[in-house]
Amino acid sequence: MLFSDATPGMGRGFNTVGLRNATLLLGSTLTVMAGAIIAPALPEISREFAHLPRAELLSKLILTLPALFIALMAPLAGAIVDYSGRRRVLLASFLLYALAGTTGVWLPGIYLILVGRALLGVAVGAMMTSIVTLIGDYYQDKARSRLMGYQAAFASTGGLVFITTGGLLADVHWRYPFWIYAVALIILIMAWFSVNEPGRARVLPGHTLPGRLLFRQIPRQVWWVYAVAFFSFAVFYMIPVQMPFMLSALGGVSNAEVGFAIAFMNVTAMITAFNYARIKRRFDFPLLMALVYLLVAAGYFVISQAVSYFMMIAGILVSGLGFGLQMANINLWLVNLAPANIRGTLVGYLNAFIFMGMFLSPVIFQPVISLSSLYHAFGVVALLLLLLAWGLAVSYRRGYWTPAVDRG
Repeated sequence: MLFSDATPGMGRGFNTVGLRNATLLLGSTLTVMAGAIIAPALPEISREFAHLPRAELLSKLILTLPALFIALMAPLAGAIVDYSGRRRVLLASFLLYALAGTTGVWLPGIYLILVGRALLGVAVGAMMTSIVTLIGDYYQDKARSRLMGYQAAFASTGGLVFITTGGLLADVHWRYPFWIYAVALIILIMAWFSVNEPGRARVLPGHTLPGRLLFRQIPRQVWWVYAVAFFSFAVFYMIPVQMPFMLSALGGVSNAEVGFAIAFMNVTAMITAFNYARIKRRFDFPLLMALVYLLVAAGYFVISQAVSYFMMIAGILVSGLGFGLQMANINLWLVNLAPANIRGTLVGYLNAFIFMGMFLSPVIFQPVISLSSLYHAFGVVALLLLLLAWGLAVSYRRGYWTPAVDRG
């Protein structure tokens, strides 16, 4: 532990470790799947605004636009987190998340809703950067690996609970899933009482904002982690972006069933995420990413051959095994490589690459879809993942990857 567990002003002897950990982990449930909460409502939203040009595209943007603004905000959030403090950014992000997330309940038009979704992205970018940086500050070695795994598991749990609930609410009205974002107000209260600012070396602005001083401190391998993160999460977001339309096309599938299907990915993801620290002891970071790609490839191949609702769920469950390891492995890989004085900044850049991959996911895979079909797109991606898994394994055995060390 790098600092006292007592939060100033909380009273002598008040131990906040459990509440603080719960806050960080519950906060993680609001992050990666933030956009996907309303995924089950996408077909209904598309029908609601069918009178507008490109209504289907606009409805998909409601899902993916937060990812763009997370990507744009995250580097700035990282610099602010390093320069002005983790606690302030975290508290502000919870409040903005609740306010912006619920705008879909009361804003009248789809364009105004998109503005709210952009602000939601700003909130998530700041929130994710703060949480991952705080875990890196609070913990080292095995404890850090364990908390990163738990963070990914809780993110998956949030996906399971929130997307399932979103599907049920979408069957009542397409606006109702937006109420889920108000949960952030509860976690804001928890954070206010439990999260204290970690002691750290003072960071000069030139060392956090883009420039020579910063780039000189960034280990080369960090750039490879960013590339892996971008591609991996573009692949990950194929499920919430493309699956609602594939499932709806089957006929007789309700919004709730769409939500259940997408949420099932998080069932198996929780299993591997909770066991991440144990699995990590057997694999170095590149080899563990190769395992992730193999599992996701297997799941996507099943999806590409699916002829029924339950066969699609089977593919989603298999791919979830890989996705449960993906987030924890990429976050821990980066945190172990990052110098402590610019950790928040580099985590911010990581989140930018992650969510830019999510935002561009429909664009990246649209050419394959246009030339063939959604089913073929999942098959092509499965093949590409197999090739990348082989490439990671071969390059690791040839010594191209420098082992990542815990930098405290």
